[in-house]
Amino acid sequence: MWSRKATALAGCGAFLALSGLVLLNYLFISVGIVMLSFLFLASFLNLWMPRVTIERTTSSDNIFEDGELEVSFTLRNRGLLGGFVEIYDEVPPQARLARGSNYTLLYLKGRQEVSFAYTVQVPLRGHYHLGPVRLRVKDAFDLFYNERHEPALEPFSVFPRIEGLESEILGGKNPKLYQGAMPIYSIGEGSQFYSLREFLPGDSMRKVNWKALARTGRMMVNETERENIIDIYMLLDARGVSGVGTPTNNPLEMCCRAAASFADQLLRSRNNIALTVYGSRTATVHLGRGETQLFRILTALADAKAEGELPLKLVIQDLLPYIPSGSPIILFSALDNDPSLAEAFTLALTRGYALTVVSPSSIDLEAATGRIPAGPETVARMERENMVTELRGWGVHIGNWKPGEPVNMALAGAQR
Repeated sequence: MWSRKATALAGCGAFLALSGLVLLNYLFISVGIVMLSFLFLASFLNLWMPRVTIERTTSSDNIFEDGELEVSFTLRNRGLLGGFVEIYDEVPPQARLARGSNYTLLYLKGRQEVSFAYTVQVPLRGHYHLGPVRLRVKDAFDLFYNERHEPALEPFSVFPRIEGLESEILGGKNPKLYQGAMPIYSIGEGSQFYSLREFLPGDSMRKVNWKALARTGRMMVNETERENIIDIYMLLDARGVSGVGTPTNNPLEMCCRAAASFADQLLRSRNNIALTVYGSRTATVHLGRGETQLFRILTALADAKAEGELPLKLVIQDLLPYIPSGSPIILFSALDNDPSLAEAFTLALTRGYALTVVSPSSIDLEAATGRIPAGPETVARMERENMVTELRGWGVHIGNWKPGEPVNMALAGAQR
């Protein structure tokens, strides 16, 4: 392709040559022919332009909110001649450059290899990608260039920010959620004696209680208690109403950060965690433990979008048959515009589940943006306070979480 410089040179050469012919000015004719000849000869160099290959690498496939992702480029000129190389790598609109630049113009000699890097920072969770790459290779005289797009994309995920929690996570009634693993006891392999039962085919002879055999004349075996880890179920409200506020500060973002912090702390304590995200539909991460489970939960949180109007009652009705009795249920929701809340909480509490709610205040988020008048704001605050008081009277451990406060402040409210 012709550059503006080549177009201007061709235009000037043709104008001087034609003007010289009209005016019979041999100087104009000579200069115009020289310019056109130079442009003609330079066009042959276009056939031997630098043959550039691109290799892009990133420091990680996953980062946390406000984390930094370093992107490295390696350019190789496999041709014999040098030339100018102009490269531009598209970044997500939510990202901002922390160091370096995603645009570079440099001169690449024959058989030369050059590397450069830049760093982006993404303040909002989600799934993103880098690219495509726009590459423009120019000849040594900047007269002709070849332009191409590298369609290769580099995907990466931004996980919600994890905050450190205090030693005691939440107050519940059966059982309480503490920093350590939450054991439950059932009959199985263990060391603590539980009871005696009759011998059955397949029982090990080492379990036979010989004293009971001598006393009763029947073979009896010892039953022991097995310590197991309790299952914890987390629910995340991703309905459309949870997107009220700014893109980086709304109930959904606050709930995602709280859920990520809870999951990290509870999984570190060797508990089994499950997550259900509901909005326009439900997305479930089934029970599991360890770092792999944390990765699954963070991926599901990064994928959550504020959409839909699925009521909590339907979610609870679908999940309760699969939740063991006594398992804690942790709900992350602003509790807005859901007429089924009372029925959903009643359904869970009457079946003996320990229900905890971490609730960001959407009223404070709207007030910070100046979208709500003073009168309706006062009424809305009173209604929310009455609802929180009523739920606490039912036995729900609820934390009224305000924007700008750490997660531990919401936890302190949930323990009251």
